Amino acid sequence: MRTSFIPFSAIIAVLIIAFLFASLPQVSHKTRYRVLYAIAIIMLLAVIPISEYMAENTQNSNSNYLLVLIFDIVVGYFCMYIAALLKYNILKRKNQALENALTEKQQKNVAILLEHQNEKQQALQQRELEWFADKIKMFTEEEQKAILASACAFAEHGLIITPSITIQLTNTCSQQDLMYFVCSAFFNMGKKRSDIVSFLSQVFPLYFPAGESVLAKKMPGIEKIKERRNKNLFQKDKS
Repeated sequence: MRTSFIPFSAIIAVLIIAFLFASLPQVSHKTRYRVLYAIAIIMLLAVIPISEYMAENTQNSNSNYLLVLIFDIVVGYFCMYIAALLKYNILKRKNQALENALTEKQQKNVAILLEHQNEKQQALQQRELEWFADKIKMFTEEEQKAILASACAFAEHGLIITPSITIQLTNTCSQQDLMYFVCSAFFNMGKKRSDIVSFLSQVFPLYFPAGESVLAKKMPGIEKIKERRNKNLFQKDKS
């Protein structure tokens, strides 16, 4: 019994040392899992000398002999498990740090892209509003200001604000021309057809007294609008 007690005590001592070493905060995770792997390998290799040592003493029973060997193997695998767990935590932290870095970089790229898109969108809106302002000069100055105020609110915020004054009919701007001016500007800004119908109906009620349902049927499609605008640009360049 005394012979089996010596290796049994040595194994317990190694287990305690391994447990304490694994919990040391001063030692890096990398060093801890490497040392624990080394201890695990030593414990598994120690099965041979322990068995030889105990076999020399015939007083050891078979149960004591097997118990010490099994305990030695269990401790070796336990140290290996703790080492693998520490290594996994290191890899997990590295992956998390990498994901955080990539996420931060992606957020910066998205912010830059959105800022660039916003600048392009603002420039597009400004260009189309200037084109629209040039097309509605047949209205009075007061009416032009009211129309442009509603157009700006619709372009920038998607809001349809009814002008403070009623836009009167004018002989120099037909219903078809007005639909072309409004649709051409707002189609290029990416506005929806249904929203443009609402804008026309609410901002120019005298031009479209039948309501939005009738206006939606009369309003030309985006292809016809583009075709007319390209034709006008070609004629302008030619002149």
